[in-house]
Amino acid sequence: MGIDTYEVMYIQARDNYPYDIHECIEKLQYVIAADDEHAGAHCLLGQIYDEQLEDYKQAEYHYRMTLYLNREYTPVYYQYIWLLIRHNRLEEALKIIDIGLTVQGIEEATMMYFKGVLYEKYEMYNTAIEYFNEAKKKCFNNGFMNEMDDHIKRVKDKKALIKKLSKKGDSKSKRKKSKNKKKKAS
Repeated sequence: MGIDTYEVMYIQARDNYPYDIHECIEKLQYVIAADDEHAGAHCLLGQIYDEQLEDYKQAEYHYRMTLYLNREYTPVYYQYIWLLIRHNRLEEALKIIDIGLTVQGIEEATMMYFKGVLYEKYEMYNTAIEYFNEAKKKCFNNGFMNEMDDHIKRVKDKKALIKKLSKKGDSKSKRKKSKNKKKKAS
């Protein structure tokens, strides 16, 4: 038993992305018209709507369709989670991360990275750093490990900035209070 024509077209669509979007979309439409339950085609179409067309509703539709058709299709988790995070739908993203962590073959390091980003968005910087470190423990790639170091540095820089700004704010409010006391005393 060989690979059917629709699988070949799907592979060609993947090969064309992102270099020849027109050809990619054409092949994906053909695949979905022939097999509307092709999870990979829906996922890639979602990615095109997300990254190229910036039609986030259609992107989400195709990501959700992919999950409906095949919860084990790991690439959709990375795409869908990132869409949710970028749109500040953090609770939903956390749920998808937790579901993804139960899927065999999911890259746990990437899921820990996403949790780190989520907690960074929540401004829970120590927790974010913990997840970035957890991602480092679970990865098998030096480049990914270096990226986590960069994320940790960024979060630490944010913490230092917030601390610095809060000290400035405290000193300004102290100066205002002392000026107000002097005015009242006069």
